[in-house]
Amino acid sequence: MKTQYGQLLTVDGGGFFPDEADSLYRDKAWFLMDGMVLLGTDAAGLSEKELKYGRGWLLAQLKRSRLPMVCANVWDKATKKTLVPQYRIVKKGTVTVGIFGLTSDKVDLGPARDSLTVEDPMAAAKRAVAELKKQGATVIVLLSQLGKVESEDMVTGIDGIDVVVAGRNVPMLQKGRMVKNTVAVYGGERHRYRAATIAL
Repeated sequence: MKTQYGQLLTVDGGGFFPDEADSLYRDKAWFLMDGMVLLGTDAAGLSEKELKYGRGWLLAQLKRSRLPMVCANVWDKATKKTLVPQYRIVKKGTVTVGIFGLTSDKVDLGPARDSLTVEDPMAAAKRAVAELKKQGATVIVLLSQLGKVESEDMVTGIDGIDVVVAGRNVPMLQKGRMVKNTVAVYGGERHRYRAATIAL
């Protein structure tokens, strides 16, 4: 694909940790993170699944693996900052890409529920898109853990999001489709096509 298109962006919408919360599955979780780094993942989204082993464990694994995870609306009560960076800007050939993530404010954060808060996704999205444009992003990608309907409502209500990778209880569609001015990609559930490679 790289030889055909040249400028490729590799992202994962989030929700890639095992469904099981048992500590026996932690090895599988960090193995998946390492695999994504080896594949050259430019950014990964954040969902409640990545928080099932606790805030501290996730942060330690992100530091160890250096997997670039983004989420604009999960805030750490102690630091008064977002748990992970709100967005990431990457240069792909001649294209400056801004990538940000959102997670649902309707989910249970498990063992992290007492240390984190989830901001309204629409407010966080408006802020992230404005900041990414200000910093020169010419293409903006949303890694959404809001589900199909809310992801589509989001890109319909906010101008400037070029691609949305929709996750959390979404259907699996082999091809993306247009929602207003946004290309929407649906990866399905149970680790089918959560990752996406986007030709710019």
